[in-house]
Amino acid sequence: MDFRQMASAVTLKRFEGIWLATKPAGAVVCAKLINGTLLMPYSLSEDRLTGHFFDCRLMDETLLCRFEQFDSAHSGALLLRSAPNETLNGGLWVIEQLPESVRKDISSLSESLPGMQPIVWIRVLRKRTPEWAEKYFGEDWPNKKTD
Repeated sequence: MDFRQMASAVTLKRFEGIWLATKPAGAVVCAKLINGTLLMPYSLSEDRLTGHFFDCRLMDETLLCRFEQFDSAHSGALLLRSAPNETLNGGLWVIEQLPESVRKDISSLSESLPGMQPIVWIRVLRKRTPEWAEKYFGEDWPNKKTD
C-alpha cells in the first residue's frame, strides 16, 4: 500500500461500523475496512445478506460507491456525506437513472443528477456485527476486491 492509499484508508476508516439506512427502508449496512478497501454488505431483512456497496472511494469528503443486490438485477450508485449526530446524508440512484458516463466512472456522480432518492444512514452503536456480514468479510463475493 503506497502513501496515497494509506491516507485514503485512514479517511475511509470513519465510515466503519453498523448503519441503519432509510433507503431501502430498514436496511442494515455493515462497513469494514480490509486491506485499505471499504467493504459494505447490507441486508434488507437483518438475517441474511442481500447485496453490497463496492468500489467505494472518497472524493472531496463525499463517499461514492456502486451497489448491487445478489438475488436480482438491482444495482446503482450511492453518494454520502458526513452529517451531524452520527449520520450520513446523500442519495441513491438505480443504474437505469445514471448517464453512461457515470456508469463508467462514478467520480462524476453528483446530487444534481435527476432520479436521486434521498437517503440517510444512522450509525448504530454497540451492536455486534451480524453473522451474514462476518461471512461476507471472510469469503469471496462478486465485485468484492481487496488489495
